[in-house]
Amino acid sequence: MSSAPTGTPESVPDARHLSELPRDELLRYGRELGLELPDSIDTPDLVARVRQRQELLLGLDREAMLDVVVWARRPVRRSASKETLAKGIASIQPVSFDGLSVRGLRVLAAFRGVPYQDSDDAAALRERLARAEGFWTRVSRQRRALVGALLSKLIDGDTGDSPQAYQFLPEDDASARASLRHEIEQRGVVSGLASRLRSAADDYVRQKLDEIEIRIDQKLDQIDRRLSEWRDREVANRLRIIRITLMASVVFAILSLGYHGLKHWVFEGAAGAAPTTSPAVTADSGGSR
Repeated sequence: MSSAPTGTPESVPDARHLSELPRDELLRYGRELGLELPDSIDTPDLVARVRQRQELLLGLDREAMLDVVVWARRPVRRSASKETLAKGIASIQPVSFDGLSVRGLRVLAAFRGVPYQDSDDAAALRERLARAEGFWTRVSRQRRALVGALLSKLIDGDTGDSPQAYQFLPEDDASARASLRHEIEQRGVVSGLASRLRSAADDYVRQKLDEIEIRIDQKLDQIDRRLSEWRDREVANRLRIIRITLMASVVFAILSLGYHGLKHWVFEGAAGAAPTTSPAVTADSGGSR
């Protein structure tokens, strides 16, 4: 009787209500987890199969899943969740299983629905997986491996004798890609070359975006400095205008005060110096007439 590797139970990272998801999104989600789902599948059966795959993830050993993605050279972070690892494992096409650990072989068998026994060793597990793979699939894989080796020598100068050690993705962001030969062996000539070209284009675009971001930051800093200079200059001009206005107001106030004082002094002095006519002189003037 077949069994799946067991591990510490943990909740599925994306615990969503499957029945509430749209059908197309649920189909895409299930296929990302490695399920072969026809478009004509009934919704209840679809929900049941996706939920069954989620329950399978709960029982899988995360370290064994890491063995599979490292062996297949899928770019993942060491802290990746089980669901992320499952999506990476689901994208692995049938390949030669040499170099994969026993627990990794069991995880791969569980994903592909291949029955196995707990007592099976690595050779027995590889034989079961190879039988489930099919003859023509193996022939096609061998043909792609040969073409990949030739193209890898021509393009990368890779002899395939000393593959580079696998490196996990850093937690911030980076890219760890497999060799061209490995990609062609798994995906075919066109897909492997397209993946390499797409990766190179992504790196180029990422580099250019970083350069553009640096230039934008420099321009923003320059604009901020100019705005600061203009603001300081405007504040200085306004303060100068306010100071001139205050000084002019004080001068006008002093002049106004002096004018009023002078006016008061002049008129008061003139009024005190004017001659007064005596009543006797007035009477004499009248009698003489």
